[in-house]
Amino acid sequence: MKIKASLILILIILSTLVSSSTVSASSPAKAPRLLIVCSDAEDVMFANSLSTRGFDVDILYLGKDLPGDRSKLSDLTYLVKYDEVWIPDLNFRWTEGGRLTAEETEVLSEYVRRGGALIVGLNTYTQSWSRSLEEITGTRLLRIEAPKTDSADWDIVYEGSEYAYNDTYQAVVVNVYRGEVIARYKNGLPAVTISRFGDGVGVLMTFNPVNALMDRPNFVGLYSEIGLKAIEERSTPPRPLSNGELLKLQLKNLLMNPLVMPLLLLVVLEVLGYVGLMPQGITVLLAVPLLPFSKFLLKRPLYERIMETVVTLKGVTLSELSEETEVTRRRLKFPLAFLILNHRINLVDLRHLGENETLIVLRGFEGEGVASWAVRRYPRLMEIIANTPGVAIIDLAHRVNMPPYDVLRLMRELSKYGVVEVRKMVVDYEVYPMKPLLRWFEL
Repeated sequence: MKIKASLILILIILSTLVSSSTVSASSPAKAPRLLIVCSDAEDVMFANSLSTRGFDVDILYLGKDLPGDRSKLSDLTYLVKYDEVWIPDLNFRWTEGGRLTAEETEVLSEYVRRGGALIVGLNTYTQSWSRSLEEITGTRLLRIEAPKTDSADWDIVYEGSEYAYNDTYQAVVVNVYRGEVIARYKNGLPAVTISRFGDGVGVLMTFNPVNALMDRPNFVGLYSEIGLKAIEERSTPPRPLSNGELLKLQLKNLLMNPLVMPLLLLVVLEVLGYVGLMPQGITVLLAVPLLPFSKFLLKRPLYERIMETVVTLKGVTLSELSEETEVTRRRLKFPLAFLILNHRINLVDLRHLGENETLIVLRGFEGEGVASWAVRRYPRLMEIIANTPGVAIIDLAHRVNMPPYDVLRLMRELSKYGVVEVRKMVVDYEVYPMKPLLRWFEL
């Protein structure tokens, strides 16, 4: 494998040197630039033979033994540098990446529309078959002929000259619905077709051009004629992309990147979270990427006012905080999420305590925060509990004019935060104040 790869590398270098010397020795007229896609050593020799016929040849080698940059096949800005793109024998068994992809075929189609010439052979056409390739070449694939023995029926005739082709290399039979048949087999079927597509042309060689050349070197004359005719038939050389088209293409390529769409989605979610349009729980998750900027954000006036209010009141509802800071509840969501991640505050859902609100408390002092809220929300009830340790639920409910069940449920919720202790007696429950509550009634 290493010997084969080295041989191919030497052939590519020789092809480049021969192409350069041929161009420099030719007339001042600019030589047509060809990009030839190769998959093995024979493809490289095919390219090298064209470089001796006055063409400026570059090789894009995609063989599995020494693969080049296949992304160039889907890079329109790269392809429009060439008058012609030849893909004579893209055999998926030897090609890194296999058959032409839909994206590559789409870019090649646009290349031809802009004035390029695409020339494909049997294996490229059949193994990478697509409607796009048929449209470019103006043909419809009918069948593949695979004779077991060689005969003169499949020899090629072009402008009176005959080229002996080995039938066992196969041939594809096509219906030419647009364009022209410029070479035929002796049996009358199309051997080479050329079709205008946009400002460029698509050429199909229905035989295996590489194997044919390896058997009969005179085929290089036929290929040279095909290459020159393709250039004559096109309306204009390949047009470079304008700034607007280039920007559009770059944007499209960017959006096609599998990493970009998730990143864009994250940015959109971050913006929605920042302006307060996401639930508080999701907003907390969206604030995680900004943790490295903690020192900067925590010094902003809004964050300082929030912390000052929470510290002063011990526990403050979202509505109270909005009024105190003069910032809407929605716009407070992101700063609160950031403070939660920095372990400064916690949120307490007050719906189980009889109020459809969120309570903001200092982290680690949830009991004090809930007690502060309870004293403000149920001042008479909390005063009785603080001053009458062991008061019965029935008595408590009677004194504050609340249903006993509602009082019991409220006491059980407050006990979860250490504000009160509820003890079950024989026929009732007793309520005892805990330290977070007693602090509010100390002299």
